[in-house]
Amino acid sequence: MLNVSHFVSKSRIQSYFLSALLFAAPIVNATIYSLGDSLSDTGALGFTYTNPVQLSPLVEGNVWVQYITNSVPAFCNDPKHCKFDDETFYYSSNGNNYAVGGAGITFDSTDATLAVSYTSLHYQIEALVHNHKLSSEDVVTVWIGANDIFAAVVNNPLTSPVVVQQVAQVFTNEIAALAKTGAKIYILTIPDLGLIPLGLSTSDGGVLLSKLTTIFNIGIAGVAKFKNISLIESNALMTQLLSANPFDKTEIYCPAIIDPTHICGDPLTNPELVNSTPVPYFFADPIHPSYAAHKVIGQAIQKLIHKKTQ
Repeated sequence: MLNVSHFVSKSRIQSYFLSALLFAAPIVNATIYSLGDSLSDTGALGFTYTNPVQLSPLVEGNVWVQYITNSVPAFCNDPKHCKFDDETFYYSSNGNNYAVGGAGITFDSTDATLAVSYTSLHYQIEALVHNHKLSSEDVVTVWIGANDIFAAVVNNPLTSPVVVQQVAQVFTNEIAALAKTGAKIYILTIPDLGLIPLGLSTSDGGVLLSKLTTIFNIGIAGVAKFKNISLIESNALMTQLLSANPFDKTEIYCPAIIDPTHICGDPLTNPELVNSTPVPYFFADPIHPSYAAHKVIGQAIQKLIHKKTQ
């Protein structure tokens, strides 16, 4: 069973989240742009990661950032409706989405199939700043870093702590440059990767991934010194959402997960495949939140940066 209390290691994390909730200035009529990886990608690769579309066409849905804005121009998930750059995977002219699934802080998207693709955080920021004259009324959301942590473990578990520290420094430098635009920047820390289904299924039960998550989050904490940056502690956010919403938490080996192709057992018993009604499982696969989870994440974060959806 998923123990939601594990998402919060210290009470101070909760206090950080509550402080953000209380003191973040509400923003109305803002244009919102997203930077990041698959957790924020609204369709740059032609699909979202909310629930694997190969399982059922019923379960592919929006990501959290689509619930916090109906900015004009809107987020796009269809190149036919927005100008799409085939080299960078960005909706660079009419769209707000600069996040790309598989992207890292220090590397391009592993899902980018073309010969030329610039999807790392640096190039996302570069493309955003080039295509839009950001003002103090604009909002930029940033949620990225998990792929860098995974890559560090795959490359060499022994050196991964040092590598993640370096990645956090790169992130800090990139965000410091972005802060100079004057836009309001909302950064989500990385949730405890040792406690997601992928982490729990590793040989050490997620211990290393949890350690690396902490290293990264501590490493980027300094960005909060900028007046136009709000740092949202995602561990406290996830705990709040899991506690307050009726997600299924009964599965033992793959807690609150939909995808049956990894560690969830018989696909014939998968509720997403046998029922047409949405099932509120928190994870769509071993890494990604489900569409239902994205919705409540978006609603929670909306309270931080909006009085109301305009």
